Amino acid sequence: MAIRSDSFASVAEVTAFTRHLLAGQSAYNSTTRPILTEVEKIVDRASGVLNSALARAGFSPLAIYSNSTAKLSCDDFVAQEAAKQVEMTQRGVGYGSQEGSRVAAFNMGRKSTFQFVTENTLGFIQLGIAKNYKSSDGLAYTGLDAQDDRSDPDDSTLEQPKFTRGQWSNK
Repeated sequence: MAIRSDSFASVAEVTAFTRHLLAGQSAYNSTTRPILTEVEKIVDRASGVLNSALARAGFSPLAIYSNSTAKLSCDDFVAQEAAKQVEMTQRGVGYGSQEGSRVAAFNMGRKSTFQFVTENTLGFIQLGIAKNYKSSDGLAYTGLDAQDDRSDPDDSTLEQPKFTRGQWSNK
């Protein structure tokens, strides 16, 4: 197995954070814990969540890949998220913020994936990455100012408003 083409980071970048888990090996392989295919899958899953968050914010992940600065930012985020998950495969004092926790150090100042994208949206735009869609896409104005402008004010088959503004013409 290998890391997907739409993933950020690499096993080597995760290894930089988790070298102490290799138990004498030079890289993740079939004898390490976790094994290489598991680390690759962790990177793919973390990248998938980030790609979804980018799409939610209106960015095409392909646009991020083509901008070297934005890609570095996303690579770093995924590498650290994957390292946190790899770290969680080891025995420890548990998942929490208490002293000695394996995850506590990784969670210091780290945001969720959606917060990461939200905080970097303006930076991505200023790096020249265009959004695929605007936040307002899909919204439509359906109200009309005056009852007289409606196409159905005299249609008795439709529910009509009980009251209308300016019904006594006393503006």
